[in-house]
Amino acid sequence: MTNIKSILSLLLLTVFFQQASATDLDQVVSGGDVEDSLATSKATESSPYIIHNAEGEIDNQKIKANAQPDFMFNEHPKEVSVKDDSKAKFQDVGYTPPGSFESKENYIEIDKKAMVADFRKQSSGAINITFIKNDFNYESANDVINKTISEGYKHVKGGALYIRSDQYFSRKDFINPFWSLGGGLGYNSGRGIFVTGERSDTTFKLWEIPVDLGLGVEIPISHWFKVSAAAGPSVTALYQNRNDLLAGEKGRNKMQVSYGQFANAQFKINLSGFSADTAYTLFTESKITNLYMNLEARYQNYRNFQDEIKISGTSIGIGFTFEYL
Repeated sequence: MTNIKSILSLLLLTVFFQQASATDLDQVVSGGDVEDSLATSKATESSPYIIHNAEGEIDNQKIKANAQPDFMFNEHPKEVSVKDDSKAKFQDVGYTPPGSFESKENYIEIDKKAMVADFRKQSSGAINITFIKNDFNYESANDVINKTISEGYKHVKGGALYIRSDQYFSRKDFINPFWSLGGGLGYNSGRGIFVTGERSDTTFKLWEIPVDLGLGVEIPISHWFKVSAAAGPSVTALYQNRNDLLAGEKGRNKMQVSYGQFANAQFKINLSGFSADTAYTLFTESKITNLYMNLEARYQNYRNFQDEIKISGTSIGIGFTFEYL
């Protein structure tokens, strides 16, 4: 009985495995003879990177011809401006910076002349440095000042050095109004003279310190020459020192002040006007638009000192004017 049950169980297991094997035969399994379902599709999608020819192969020639850069730039990029370019002002009005025509000297020369002609007219101010000879008249009790600094033993009537700043209200072709502020320093000395006419061993030193505030005009005759004139109120200080008294002793040093008037006239010769190259070099290196040599005449009148002293008259001198932007 037991053997019969074992045989029946074995038969049932055999039938089950045969049915399972028949079902697996309808499925696709991996192997060398199995068709790839992806390869059965004949449709091809165009790619921006791969181009096929009629035979379905990759066409390398067309890939190269249609290649595009990873980043796209404008065909005409904006020019980058340099904000710190010292010649930007002149580029804005149509000048070509020197050096743009490296092998064309004629263009550079024409450009320099045009630039120089422009910045000569663009000055906003000027500094005047002038030495005025001391030919002024001095009036004092017993004429002691003249006898000391003009006739005294080892006298020195040295003159004065003046520095003045001019600021233009406007720049025109025919007349340029300006206001000015300036000052000077003059030195004189000599041995004193007694009332009897005998010479003293005392040395007197007289310092003059004028300060001027004025209004003026200048008239450009051409870019080589121009004339200017200014006038206004002035004040000057006289500082006196004598060596026959001890330091700190009363009378050794004395200061007195007087108000008055001044006027001056200048004939200016433009030293930078004779050569465009010189003017251009001077401007690019120092921003000086014009350099003038001046012949100057100065008038002054001071009559209000604490002592009975009067200083007046006209004297001449020579100096320089530096105009700048």
